[in-house]
Amino acid sequence: MRRLVWILAGTSLLAGWPETVPERTQLRRTSTVGEVRAFMEALRKQAPGLEPYQPKGAPRATETGKPLLAWRLRGTGKDPLRVYVNANIHAGEVEGKEAIQQIVRELLQGKHPELRRDLDLVVMPAYNADGTDALDPAIRPWQPNPTESGVGRRENAQGLDLNRDLMKAAAPNTRWLLAMLRDFDPAAVLDLHTTNGSTHGFHLTHGPACTLGADEGLLAFNRKMLVAVRERLKAEGMPTYDYGNFVPYKPTPEKPPTAWETYDAHPRLLTNYPALRNRLAVLSESYVYRRWPDRIADTRRFVLACLTWMAEHRGEIRGEIQMAQARWTEAWTKESVSLPLSAKLKEVERAAFEWVDPIRDEKGRVVGEKSRTHLVLPSFVGFEGQDFVAVPAGYLVDPAFAAAVRPLLEAHGLKVLEGRARPRTLPLLRFEEAGRKLSSSAYQGVFTLELQGAWKAGAAPKPMELPWTPAVLDRALYVPLDQPLGRLAFYLLDPRSTDSLVFWGLFHTVLLRGNGMWGEPPRFPILAVGKGEGTPVLASPIPAPKAQE
Repeated sequence: MRRLVWILAGTSLLAGWPETVPERTQLRRTSTVGEVRAFMEALRKQAPGLEPYQPKGAPRATETGKPLLAWRLRGTGKDPLRVYVNANIHAGEVEGKEAIQQIVRELLQGKHPELRRDLDLVVMPAYNADGTDALDPAIRPWQPNPTESGVGRRENAQGLDLNRDLMKAAAPNTRWLLAMLRDFDPAAVLDLHTTNGSTHGFHLTHGPACTLGADEGLLAFNRKMLVAVRERLKAEGMPTYDYGNFVPYKPTPEKPPTAWETYDAHPRLLTNYPALRNRLAVLSESYVYRRWPDRIADTRRFVLACLTWMAEHRGEIRGEIQMAQARWTEAWTKESVSLPLSAKLKEVERAAFEWVDPIRDEKGRVVGEKSRTHLVLPSFVGFEGQDFVAVPAGYLVDPAFAAAVRPLLEAHGLKVLEGRARPRTLPLLRFEEAGRKLSSSAYQGVFTLELQGAWKAGAAPKPMELPWTPAVLDRALYVPLDQPLGRLAFYLLDPRSTDSLVFWGLFHTVLLRGNGMWGEPPRFPILAVGKGEGTPVLASPIPAPKAQE
């Protein structure tokens, strides 16, 4: 009966308007890429304002030729806030794809007039286009799914998790997104998912950017926004909380939960990456064990709540972004700048949780509850930077790697100069390696490399090492770090960063020497320009804003 009511309630409002695939198939199917395009094009015929969107210089299709499709709905008011909404990066998590289509239709119907006036939206309902069309009822059997179509694949056609690709940008989808960030330059990014972990009492979990090395003031404001959204939804009867999982991951009555922990701080994740560009981000995770129409409805409701808050606070959002950018610029007027190489979880608060001890069927779906326990637990939903190091004035990249590295750096929006533009008054620093760890298995198709060490002035080259001659230095790529995206440049180019180009294997041919590699050693592919590292830097000198009330 609830399903029939949901269908009829939606259909009664659609006279003359196109229906989404779940609506017109009585929830038996989710949409393909082609069906999303057909729905959005039908909306364009129904009402003015919606237009296809393609960033300048961006790929138009995936590796297999699936189209990368987005639409823009410009705000009708004066100076609307730009917001980007991304769905189906994991194509087995289809609720966001369907919810955002409903939201665009509602905006064109004249509902939510304040959002239509004050926000300039770009939406991409089927980001993982290859995974979207690879529908299979056998995928994600533990969640209640559309019975006829099933859902899509988590990964793309090359087996990559697109939500781990933001730094190495190996996929056309990612390069499309980076082009969008340069071209559209949204103040905030929303990324829509579905959980697959802990059994809790929330209808949806969410998270702000919690990015290693990002501006602390902007991160705090990002969290403030979501706390406000959470409280508003709670007052309306929809319980939500920060995304995470119980500790231990699979609690039992004998070992009940002792804490709640969020996801990691790497910028490779779409929710984290915008913070290195001094922008806001929101992760949405509908609760996997709720019914399929409920997950769509919950996601729609949460997205609308976030958009409403952003529209109401658009001036404040712009001010916080400008202050974050100003703090980075100001830091370069001081003696030194430092950033952390790692981060550890920190307890943000103690919060109330409902732990469900579930009854599952043979597919792992929750079909009942053995018990439901109310707990107040420490909530580790933030991070604290550690292992701070001095940031150099810039990096020089070996011209032998320019053809591969320069397009990637420029895709991120970084200013890349010729080596002859480096500041000649500053010393060149060699990386003095103190340790390394090569992964024993491939991660995202890469045997990742973690290096430890420090930048030293006057460090001696290895015997017979390929020299950095004046001509080579002039032809190298020079990436200054006192540019607006200097934080991003640091984590891409410092060899100790666990999201750097070194980590992701772009320099493996010179850093990993083995069988079949004969002859004299090549040079380390990156130099730093600036002061060498002597005593460790214990804290960042970037001025911290006053704590938010």
